[in-house]
Amino acid sequence: MADDILNLTKQLISIPSVAGNPDALLQALKVAEDHLGGHDFTSFSSNNNPSIFYSNKDKDLKKFKVILNAHLDVVPGEKEQFAPYEKDGKLYGRGAYDMKSSAAVMIALFKEIASKVPYALGLELTTDEERGGVDGTKYQIEQGIRAEFALVGEGTRFRIINESKSIIDLKITAKGHSAHSAYPWLGENAILKIHEAISKILELYPVPEEETPETTVSIVKIETTNVAHNIIPDNCTAYLNCRYIKKDKDTIIPRIQSMLPAGVTLEVLYRDLPYQSNPESSYLASLRKSAEEVLNRDVLLATAHGTSDARYFRNADCDAVEFGPVGYNHHADEEWVDIKSLEAYYKILKKFLLSIK
Repeated sequence: MADDILNLTKQLISIPSVAGNPDALLQALKVAEDHLGGHDFTSFSSNNNPSIFYSNKDKDLKKFKVILNAHLDVVPGEKEQFAPYEKDGKLYGRGAYDMKSSAAVMIALFKEIASKVPYALGLELTTDEERGGVDGTKYQIEQGIRAEFALVGEGTRFRIINESKSIIDLKITAKGHSAHSAYPWLGENAILKIHEAISKILELYPVPEEETPETTVSIVKIETTNVAHNIIPDNCTAYLNCRYIKKDKDTIIPRIQSMLPAGVTLEVLYRDLPYQSNPESSYLASLRKSAEEVLNRDVLLATAHGTSDARYFRNADCDAVEFGPVGYNHHADEEWVDIKSLEAYYKILKKFLLSIK
């Protein structure tokens, strides 16, 4: 089984299933379909983003005890990152950790035990999580898919993520007055206004020197339409990605607004709520027990800095957690997953699913 999972992971990694490559997204789903031949599934599509859902019971069933959730899309990478390779017990490649290895484990596990468990078990495979998950998991939930407990296979290094920070994407725009750059006193430089705004925001939300449970604000893009080297720019825009905790949900936007100098405006581009699963959930307790028995150590509950499709389940009153294998460098160069951890991950999920009555 370990070799099958490793080979399936490599097969998935080799597919450049990024946004803007619809053929590759469909190809990744086709690999799953071929591996699960004989199991019925339902196809979904929203805004040309495909996803599929497997049920071990009636194909049209909408309510499940447990849903295994994985996404097969990845962030863009260099060509060589889609050529998986092994080194020192690690499998390298784009999506190795986030999260084609987890998807491979879930696919292999569903194939083995779907007919063995007495309850309704679902497997959800999507292709748009890296772009927000709106047309995958969220769309399927809008079509009526529900679970008592959803397990999202994001890489967590065997921690159980039962709550997360959430996202606000902000755009701040400065208007100035153009002039010849040899006569800067005749203009009003919009870039300098954005610089002042960013400086004030970073006073309130400085870049952390180490991991922090607090709200963070990252400056992710600055742009101006000015393309000349001898003109004072009359416009500049900056984009902020905020990862906020629950206590800041009503204060973060007013705080940032108060930091902006005259002539700089703020626009909310996207906002979502933090999610928190029930820490007393019997499913969570059973998952934790299964993990501790397989790993022979304590398994921690933790808060995620990033978000996942788990939030869509929680917003639909379905309990959900993130739980996945050991790896590192997701969204970065030399992304890897620990190969031995995939076998442990399989054993944990199998023990967990078979423990449910």
